[in-house]
Amino acid sequence: MEDILTCIDDPCMCWGSDVYKPAEDTWLAWRLIEELPRVGGVGVDVGTGSCVLTNIIAQKVDFVLATDINPLAINVCKRCGVEAVLCDSMTCFRKDVNLVVANLPYLPCKDDVAICWKWGLRVLKGIRVVKNGYLVLVWSSLTPQNPLEILTSFEPLKVVKEDYGFEELMGAVLIKRK
Repeated sequence: MEDILTCIDDPCMCWGSDVYKPAEDTWLAWRLIEELPRVGGVGVDVGTGSCVLTNIIAQKVDFVLATDINPLAINVCKRCGVEAVLCDSMTCFRKDVNLVVANLPYLPCKDDVAICWKWGLRVLKGIRVVKNGYLVLVWSSLTPQNPLEILTSFEPLKVVKEDYGFEELMGAVLIKRK
């Protein structure tokens, strides 16, 4: 049975039972991206899901590309007119890019934090950003390790926390220095 999607056009996005519906974490990432200066070059939405963040990323770069391991998410992006690649994190990239956005909290984990973190580490290890390029990262307080401790070649420019009772969402704008 084919997934039935709910779609809107402004900003363009779709979601369904197998494509993540934008929630608080998505809008936190949106606000962080919105505050960035125009970066130029290439921007990548890692784990694009509904494809909504590509709308704001596109305003900051010359070319935006979305990646996801879910073929339905790739189809959503194509419906929105966004180039999308079936890819695990950025493993399909040969070169570093100017802006990467990664939203870690709701990776395919089936409520198992250990599995989520395994996926989160895989995403973090695959990120490819040029020197002085930006990484916008969102993660949950349920994450077993702070991603900022792993991303040693990045310098935090802004870190924010939002409390939702059962968890906090953290968001960061990082610049690659090494």
